[in-house]
Amino acid sequence: MTDIALPVAVCPKNMNVGPCGGVTEDHRCEIDDSMICALLTEPVRQQVIASERDLLARISAPLVPERPISRLHESLLSGRFTVIAEINGADSADASGTVSAAQDIAAVADVVSVTDHSGANVHMGNVAVSAHLAMAGIEVMTTFGCRDRNRMALQGDLLGVSSLGVRNVLCVTGNHVQVGDSHEAKPVFDLDSPRLLSIAEKLRSEGKYDNGRSLDVKPEYLLGATAAPFAPPYEERPWHVLRKVRLGADFVISQHIFDVERWNSFLAGVNALRADEKPFWLLGGVAVLPNEQVARAVNAGLRGFSIPESLLKRLKQAKDPQQEGILIAAELVVALNEAEGVAGCLIAPVTGRQNALAASSEQRDLIAEVRKVAGVPA
Repeated sequence: MTDIALPVAVCPKNMNVGPCGGVTEDHRCEIDDSMICALLTEPVRQQVIASERDLLARISAPLVPERPISRLHESLLSGRFTVIAEINGADSADASGTVSAAQDIAAVADVVSVTDHSGANVHMGNVAVSAHLAMAGIEVMTTFGCRDRNRMALQGDLLGVSSLGVRNVLCVTGNHVQVGDSHEAKPVFDLDSPRLLSIAEKLRSEGKYDNGRSLDVKPEYLLGATAAPFAPPYEERPWHVLRKVRLGADFVISQHIFDVERWNSFLAGVNALRADEKPFWLLGGVAVLPNEQVARAVNAGLRGFSIPESLLKRLKQAKDPQQEGILIAAELVVALNEAEGVAGCLIAPVTGRQNALAASSEQRDLIAEVRKVAGVPA
C-alpha cells in the first residue's frame, strides 16, 4: 500500500518517494555528485508527485497512543519544550564508556537517541547500545536505518528493543555506504523510511509482521521520523512529513537548521497541512558549531543542509568562536520555542573530536549552556 510504482529502479537507495535528504541544492546525488538525482528529473518527478497525492488520498493516520508510553512521550504531551540529544555506539567491545557518556548527556536532555552507524560509519550496534542504556535507567530512542538490514532483520530488532523496554523509535533511510568509512560494504535498502514506518506501525497497531503473520504480543513504542527541509524539492517537503505521519510517525525531527528563512517556509507548509491530521510533534535540529574551520568542514562533509556565509563570518570574526556558536544555537532554540507548531529540538554539539564518547562531557556542557542562554531549563 505504501509503495509508489516507478518505471525503473532509478535510485541507488531504493527510495520510492523522495529524493532523500542527502540530495544537494543543485540536485546532485548523495552518492555521486557527477549525477543528477533521478527523482528530480522529468517526467519521473511528476510521476512521484502524482503517485504521492494519490497515496495520501487513500491512507489515514493512526491515532497517537492516548496515555504516555515513555518519558519522551510524557514530555511531548505536556507541551514542555522537549530536548533530544544523541550518541553513537562505541568503537569498542566494552560498553561502559558508552553508558557513562550517555549518563552525562541524559542529564541535559529528555531522551538520548542512539544512532545506527551514523553517517555510514561503523560503531557498536544500536540494539546492544540501547540495551545497555536501558538497563542503566536512561530514556532511550533507538534509531533504525534501512541501509544495513532487510525488513526481516529490522522487524526482529524492532521487537527486540521493545522487549528491552525501549519505548521510542526513530525510523530513517540512512546515508549510503559511499559517504562513510566502509565503502566495500554492500548496501541493502530493502526499505526506505516511509515503508519502514508503515511496517513498524503495523507491528504495534495490528500485531502483524509485514508478511501478515500475527505476533503473540504487540510492541509498544512512540514512532519518530525525520524531515529534510533544506534539500530539494523544497515545496514537496511538507507533503513528505504528512506522508510519514499518515504512515505512523508520532513525531518528526528536522535536519540541522541554518537557513532560517527556508525553515520558516517549511514550517508554514507543515502547519498548513496539520488541520485535518492526527496530532503530531515537530522538532527542529540544532547544531552547536565550535569555530569557522570545523563549520566549513561540516559544510563540505555532511549533506542535507548548508551553513550560510553569514554564520561562517560570525564565527570567524568572534573573539570566542565557541561562545558565538553557543549564541547562534541559543538564538535558534529561542525561535523554535516561540514558533507555532514546534514541540522541541535535537541539540547536536559539534566538538571537532573524532571520538564522540571522549567528547561526552563537553557535549553535556555545551547543551546545558545552550539551554541556559536560550532560557530553556533542563
